[in-house]
Amino acid sequence: MCWLLNLGIITVVLYFLSFISKHVNYICKMFLYSCCYLILAVVHMIYCPFFPKNRDNTYTLAPLFYHLSRLCLGITIEAEGTEHLESYEGGYILSPNHQSSLDTMCIARIWPHRAIILMKKSLMYVPFFGWAAYLSGHEFITRKSGASSEVRDHMNIINERIKKERLRVCVFPEGTRNKAFDGKMLPFKKGGFHMAQQCQAPVVPVVIYIPPSLYDGKNWVFNSGVIKMKVLEPFSTVGLKPEDVTELTNSVQTKMQETLDELSKRA
Repeated sequence: MCWLLNLGIITVVLYFLSFISKHVNYICKMFLYSCCYLILAVVHMIYCPFFPKNRDNTYTLAPLFYHLSRLCLGITIEAEGTEHLESYEGGYILSPNHQSSLDTMCIARIWPHRAIILMKKSLMYVPFFGWAAYLSGHEFITRKSGASSEVRDHMNIINERIKKERLRVCVFPEGTRNKAFDGKMLPFKKGGFHMAQQCQAPVVPVVIYIPPSLYDGKNWVFNSGVIKMKVLEPFSTVGLKPEDVTELTNSVQTKMQETLDELSKRA
């Protein structure tokens, strides 16, 4: 309990320090957000051993992270189209754009049943975060050269789980954050779309718009406000062949970019 008391005192001090300048405010907000991550990871490590690698561990605990972050940061997330997340009974590929670390909070706001995240294996060794993700049943993929056979075998296992367990797999198609903060998405990688085609599972795009006045890492901006996000109608992959994956990828990116532009105009 002592560490919780100390964390509470630090939080109050940082709150008042955040009014000094935008640089101090940015650092304080990032620290608070990191504390939310830490608390979530600790809760995961306490809760998940009772349900090891259960695919719904994150579904159970995601609301805690969202509401804790919302209260600490003063950020509200308005989500549209969430009915699409449960409109399909089977597994699918959840495909959100990737703007900043706040995307995690956004995804936690709408996290569906039976869902996991596909992430690079190096993250598994990040203290607390990686351990919690492993216990929650998320999948880690090796990206190093020469591991193509290992990756292929692992992906085949995940594909079978999508079909048999009706698993929903979250894959960020950009692969990394767009650090330019220019309102444009990075070129989409095809890995998640190949998974969807191989499983004949739909792709459910999620578009997140974070206003530059709320968060802009390049200019040390981190304020309270409203983030808008929209879950789009699923893209069917029934009948698609491997040679159709490029067209599918381009179609999804075009629709997501149009939606991002629309959300930015409405903000």
